[in-house]
Formats: sequence, structure tokens, C-alpha cells
Amino acid sequence: MGLRLYIGPLIFLALTCGLAAHAAAAPTPTLFRLTVVGSAHDEWTFSAAPVTEGECRRTDTSEGVRDVTFRTKKPVPVRISGGRVLPVVIRGITGTVTLSGANTTDRVCGTTGTTTTADCAQTTRSFTGATLQASSPMPGVLALKSVGNVHLATAGCPREPVDVTMRPLGPLPKLLRLPKAALTEQRLVRITVGATRTQRSVYSPPQSGQLDERGQWSLRFDRAVR
Repeated sequence: MGLRLYIGPLIFLALTCGLAAHAAAAPTPTLFRLTVVGSAHDEWTFSAAPVTEGECRRTDTSEGVRDVTFRTKKPVPVRISGGRVLPVVIRGITGTVTLSGANTTDRVCGTTGTTTTADCAQTTRSFTGATLQASSPMPGVLALKSVGNVHLATAGCPREPVDVTMRPLGPLPKLLRLPKAALTEQRLVRITVGATRTQRSVYSPPQSGQLDERGQWSLRFDRAVR
């Protein structure tokens, strides 16, 4: 009977010691400061679905070239553990958007038609405080997603396709592969990762045209000095 009384406390003590040992063995995440620098280039010819106006049929087409440069205003603290970048919201991204192109309107009324083209003066817009989410789904890789808080005045000349405004920093890279040394991040002073992504979208009827996009990204992790 006396032995039974001690079994419960002994098991609890063993479990407690095991958890404490495991916690002590787990490495402390290493603090880095992340700087992001990037650019994006878009070119498009986009014709919206034709619109009926009385006996006429109108088609609006925009042709544009859009260049974006962006970077973090200051390094953002991130933590890396076992080759994984722990989930972080990268804040304070600033950027400049340069836009040029033309808008064309084709109007067909019966058997006659007219074409009007308006060339657009080059414009420059800026944004501050944009955000980007980053995390590692597995050791040795990094995923970027969910660009937010990019506030830009709507451009009327040339008109920007929805796909362009939905990707204000251009196409995000696919999974970024971290250098193998990142698996032992405690020994590193700096980690540098770069990526380029290009893609083409072709619009289907009743729309027409295509969009070519290219995005370039550079991420630098500098070991934080305590």
C-alpha cells in the first residue's frame, strides 16, 4: 500500500523532468534583421469586354508599362530556428510606381467606325507602410505572401488591368530556397537570398490582350548584435 502511494508522484516527477530536459534542449531562435529590396516590371495590352451604347459598340483598350521599385524603410526583426524563418509580418515597405502608356477607344456604329487614341504622360506615385507576410513551411525554404496596405491613387491613363493592381509589387517568387548554412543559423552573420519570377497572362474572350510581368527580389538577413 505504501509503494502505491509513491508511484503517482514518481511518474509525475519523471514526466516533469523529461519536459524540462526537452525544453532545455530546444535551441533558442536566432534574431536577425531583414532588409528587402525589389523591383517589378509590367507590360500589357488589355481590351475590356465590348460595351453597347445605343446602336454603337465600344471597345476600350489600354497599353501600359509599369515599373515599381520598393524596399523596407528599415531592417525588420525576424527569428530563425532550425533553418525555419518563424512567421513574421514585414512592415514599412516603401515604393515608387512609374506608369506610362495610352488608352484607345474603338467605336463601331452600323457600318462605320472610329478610333481615338490618347497618349498618357508618364506619372509617378509613391506608397509607404506596405506589408508582406513571410514564413518557412519547412526548413531551408521561405514563402512570401499576402502583400497589403499598398495605397495608390487609381490611374486613369493608362488604365491598369485588375491583375496589375492586385499584384502591386509584381509576381511574388515561389518558394525561396535558403542556403544550406541556414540550417545552422546560430553560426551565421548574414544570409542573402535572391529570386526572379516572370509570368504571362493571356486574356480570354470577351476580353483580349496579354500581360507580361517580372519581379526581382533580394532579401538580406543580418545577425542582430545583442
